Amino acid sequence: MTKEELNNSMRLESYDLATFAGELYELNGENINHILEANDYISANKVLSVGCGDSYCAAWAAEAAYAELAQVPMRGIPAIEVSRCYDSKDLGNALLFGISSRGKTSRVVEAAYRVNELGQNSRTVGIVNYKVQNSQLENLCDKSIHVQMPEFRCGEYTEHAPCQRSYFSTTFTQMLLAIRMGEERGNYSAEQAEEYRRGIIEYAEKFDRDLMEKIDDRLFELSKTWNNFRQYEVVGSGAEMPTVWFVAAKFVEAYGDIATYENTQNWLEVNRHAKDPETIGTVVILDKDNKAFDLTMKAVRVMKALGRPTLVFTDADASLFPEGVEVIQIPTTEYTWAKPIMQYSPIGFLCGYIKEMRGASFYRYGGENEPYKRTVEGDFGEAISNQPLVLVK
Repeated sequence: MTKEELNNSMRLESYDLATFAGELYELNGENINHILEANDYISANKVLSVGCGDSYCAAWAAEAAYAELAQVPMRGIPAIEVSRCYDSKDLGNALLFGISSRGKTSRVVEAAYRVNELGQNSRTVGIVNYKVQNSQLENLCDKSIHVQMPEFRCGEYTEHAPCQRSYFSTTFTQMLLAIRMGEERGNYSAEQAEEYRRGIIEYAEKFDRDLMEKIDDRLFELSKTWNNFRQYEVVGSGAEMPTVWFVAAKFVEAYGDIATYENTQNWLEVNRHAKDPETIGTVVILDKDNKAFDLTMKAVRVMKALGRPTLVFTDADASLFPEGVEVIQIPTTEYTWAKPIMQYSPIGFLCGYIKEMRGASFYRYGGENEPYKRTVEGDFGEAISNQPLVLVK
């Protein structure tokens, strides 16, 4: 059993991300930077960015960028919170970004409609795939950003993988909008804004082929053991929580095993009591600049003492961690708000290999070994009718 025999599109996506930011910016930078007027950014007293699944997570991952650069309250939240729970008092002069690749995800469409109806002087912007035209979301929003995806050079491995590239593109788009917002609000110069954009691209480029091949080798070996587990957990805190959520989702989507996610403090309070710890594959996401770094290190030591198989993705020195913990040291950047865009990138190696070892299909969409069928006709999240939308009070 070799890496070549177990090659798959999820593994190839992990390799692809290093050059992805530069290609994305070349295709979309001009449009993203100029889609909104200066007053759209200046008049907003808050930013709401909504989506479902990975789209919600990508919005959440950009919160730190808005906080530091735009210096305006921003929430990346599940679309259903806005579509069903927000009222006029919650909106004010909000700038809403609704994320839906096909422009017809039910709750995102509803969220845009709700903000249009209830938000005083609010503005709505749809973020959709560049091939989409005339979708429900676009027709509801004041403006739309059509994101063009670079070609994925995956050869024969065309099975639709749990989305690292689309997650990256949405997170990158949100970070570019945060940079532009800070520039338009006078927080820094145009030259500094360009340095921030270049900084994201250069950060991604640090995950080059040589580095990723070494990580790939290590996670291929680890997959031979982790393939035997049926339960996984991902742990982190603060700005790493979007990455924690996203990584947990990839285990489920890759081959169907359940993975939970938890913040470090609650893991120490509750989840450390889980039985059979030696059978729970545990991933820790840890940024060396995290203010909860010491607490997370304590959690890692507890994991080791319990006999939990533990894998850490970190930009901290690997020598800080207990012997026996698998530490994948990843590159860092001075722009801490940009770190979520790449922290998860090695997970495609581990999940992709286990999926192949199991003979599984991504998302359990088919195959002789998995007669899984969707339980809802059509695509999940796209069941909204063509009838007029009604506000749910």
